Amino acid sequence: MSAAGSGKTYDICNSALEQARSGNRVLITTYTNRGAESVRNEIRLQNDGVLHPLVIVKTWYVFMLSELIKPYQRYLTQRVGGVKGFDYSQSYGYINYAKAGTIRRYLTDSKNVRSNEGASLACLLNSLSNGKVITRLEMVYSTIFFDEIQDMVGDDLEIIRLLINSSIGVVFCGDNKQATFSTHNTKKNKGKTGKNIWQFFSEMEKNGSVIVERNLSSRRFNQQICCFANSIFPVGEPITTIMTDQTDHDGVFLIAVSDVSAYLAAYSPQVLRYDKTFDNYGRFAVNFGACKGETYERVLIVPNGPLTDFVMKGTVLSSPEKYYVAVTRPKYSIAIAFKKLPKALNGYEETMIACGNTSIRALKYIISD
Repeated sequence: MSAAGSGKTYDICNSALEQARSGNRVLITTYTNRGAESVRNEIRLQNDGVLHPLVIVKTWYVFMLSELIKPYQRYLTQRVGGVKGFDYSQSYGYINYAKAGTIRRYLTDSKNVRSNEGASLACLLNSLSNGKVITRLEMVYSTIFFDEIQDMVGDDLEIIRLLINSSIGVVFCGDNKQATFSTHNTKKNKGKTGKNIWQFFSEMEKNGSVIVERNLSSRRFNQQICCFANSIFPVGEPITTIMTDQTDHDGVFLIAVSDVSAYLAAYSPQVLRYDKTFDNYGRFAVNFGACKGETYERVLIVPNGPLTDFVMKGTVLSSPEKYYVAVTRPKYSIAIAFKKLPKALNGYEETMIACGNTSIRALKYIISD
């Protein structure tokens, strides 16, 4: 259970490389392509710039298709080569009326696996083959590492349960406060996934199947950003930070839209926005959810309605995950741009920010006791 910026991806890669250098074949899996590439980049950083042949990195869907479904597809399709890939077109709004256990339940007419049924198909194949799916994995990998475990939902947890009960070493890392994605659309295990993922592991811990370790101290950002992040997501255990680096511009600031150009020129922050419908101020912008796993020196946040109400009115964010991800990306500073900057605001103090040959007015977040 890791706080944003605690170094979980670094630790996973470090452990994986240590095992690989001892001759063990290991797998690292995560849901998104961006996440998988982040893992590969970290492995290169720790391994003289190259990937290690015994450290296999696959996204969750590639892992399911290549390691769980295709090797034993004949137990459902009666032949090898019947399954081609995944079909994501029915992820939302499609009701699958086909009976569980039948080919049509899991495969389209084009022989692609329905994305919402991938994990359940993997579990079915393991059952039909008398456990051969997991037995094969036991012969291939000594350890499987899961990054961003909070993205796993539904029958993903049933696969995880099978792995926990296998001879394979399994390590799961994640942050339930960053549950911005889910691998598929399902109601199964809903109370134990996403922001509730640790409920699943707490239950497994009670019967001795897993050990839950907590690392709620971040290495990424300063104390001001840490406190602001805790205010964004006040539910659950608060995070702390051990980062003490300082610059001449640290903290969380509210600035006026009219001053954004000057601020961008002076500090070159990464622009973060809720989605592509919001302004990017002529810069490359990253959406809140998509920036998960990234680290920036500074960020400029383009707020939407809920974030504006949170800052200006103190309105509680009903779904704080994406906002939490956004505010935990930078090391040193956050600037949030508003069309109109109030004269005063509770929890903030007036300040001036030097931007080249000029200074702009801002409101700086005050760390609460």
